[in-house]
Amino acid sequence: MTFSTVKGVWVNIPRLKTGKRVLITGASGGIGCETLRLFAQSDVLIGAHHFTNGDSLSRLIEERSLKASRIQIFQSDLTTSRSSQDLINAFVAWAGGIDVLVQLSGGICHPTPWDELTEAEWRADIDLNLTAPFFLAQTAMKHMRATGGKIILTSTASARHGGGRTSMAYGIAKAGFECLTKGLAHEGAPFKILVNAICPGFINTTFHTKRMYRTSEDLQRRAELVPLKRAGTPSEVAGMIVFLASSWGDFITGECISISGGDWL
Repeated sequence: MTFSTVKGVWVNIPRLKTGKRVLITGASGGIGCETLRLFAQSDVLIGAHHFTNGDSLSRLIEERSLKASRIQIFQSDLTTSRSSQDLINAFVAWAGGIDVLVQLSGGICHPTPWDELTEAEWRADIDLNLTAPFFLAQTAMKHMRATGGKIILTSTASARHGGGRTSMAYGIAKAGFECLTKGLAHEGAPFKILVNAICPGFINTTFHTKRMYRTSEDLQRRAELVPLKRAGTPSEVAGMIVFLASSWGDFITGECISISGGDWL
């Protein structure tokens, strides 16, 4: 393990074994950047994927003095099975294999009331949030069969409660992760491939303002609905990801872990 500071307090951070090869899709988002920062505290090879926000990754690597020689940035839209397969194969070609896949990519293409959704909008959300992750995991597992590995998928806590009125296709796609996670965990177990999903609740990221167009008043009202009376932080989600990816999570598979501050209790 290693030690780091969170709000001035020394805490234990799980470390990955030296030389592990980690691919993070959606690494340019708030949770992705924090996950990248925590993984970079171990001596591992990291692939950091983005769609359109590569500048934020480059700034993070430079400003935090991360080991740039151990980090490779990959760009892909991840809207098709082919692009998902190509990303995994490109990372494997660079790193020489893959030990950990962290799937943080996804989002809501067009926030639209469910009764106004077009077929194109429906398919866009399903493809981005369920189809692409399936093919990412499928391809990664093929590479992991010889040596084992870990796959960490990203669902959402709200999917268990019907999603939102303007994000129903997204919620339905994310609800599919429970079946996907358990099915892949069952298939991966003979090869020592562990598959889990995290299910973040209301987390303080720009997703809510840039994609869902929430105001500060909207966010405050939403936070009041959480039993802990606040939004979660990207570091709290990233900490669970690193825990699962490290040896601390070696006896956990097939789980969908809620990180929601007790939301919907």
